[in-house]
Amino acid sequence: MAEQPVEPSFERRFEQRTPGAVATYLFTARMWGRSAMQYRASLVLVMVNSLFMASLELLGILVVFGNVSTLGGFSLPEALYLYGTAQAAFFTSDLLFTGTEYLAVRIRMGTFDSLLIRPVGMLPQVFADQFTPRRLTPMIPAFAALIVGLAKAPVHWTLLRAAMVPYTLLVGVVVFGAVWVLVGAFQIVAADASEVMNSVTYGGQFMTSYPLALYGRNLMLFLTFGLPLAYVNWQPTLYVLDHADPLGTPSFLRFAGPLFAAALWGVALLAWRAALRHHRSTGS
Repeated sequence: MAEQPVEPSFERRFEQRTPGAVATYLFTARMWGRSAMQYRASLVLVMVNSLFMASLELLGILVVFGNVSTLGGFSLPEALYLYGTAQAAFFTSDLLFTGTEYLAVRIRMGTFDSLLIRPVGMLPQVFADQFTPRRLTPMIPAFAALIVGLAKAPVHWTLLRAAMVPYTLLVGVVVFGAVWVLVGAFQIVAADASEVMNSVTYGGQFMTSYPLALYGRNLMLFLTFGLPLAYVNWQPTLYVLDHADPLGTPSFLRFAGPLFAAALWGVALLAWRAALRHHRSTGS
């Protein structure tokens, strides 16, 4: 009697139909997500705490505008739009790429080497490392601020301006993703540099949440042409809200985010590869 063909498992069929890097990322994220769900009470408490802390940051904006009418030339609805785009982009990137945050611990404990020897892509493993649903809750106040800003800001909406909203979020996620890779590469070389990483990632989140005009010309130039965090939301927001750039930059730069994001990713990937070549195992 002929043997009946064995039906491939869902995981096997998915793997056959999905590009390798995407499949690696999704399966790693699924593994960590299922692990987090085993302790549901703890997960719920952590998610509530994350929501509370993110809401406090939004409350800070409201407190500031309780004492001033404009901030850096932005009214409250305009500031909420700027804040919402920055926070939504950052926390989306935090959800997708934040496995780099744990590289210093992995290197110190000697578990980073286990990622290196697996026959799959390195970056997808790192990005999905310790993926957890708790990173979803900070997006709630971020998108709430964005929605209120969209509804209340005095914008003359056109098709292009409407398209700039999802464009801003997408470019912001990509730029922050490149920053995560850069600081991850630095951690591989420096071994224990979590505080330096936080100053760049969470510091970048804070700076892009407020009008860059508050930080002075030199820092604005650096954030526009050096570490291009201005393209997370500042430059496209100037177009959407019809504000002039205090630097006097040409108007085409409002749409140049993808070029700067691609350049930053190129630098980040080169740094990542160089860091891997110079990695020294702990031997444990």
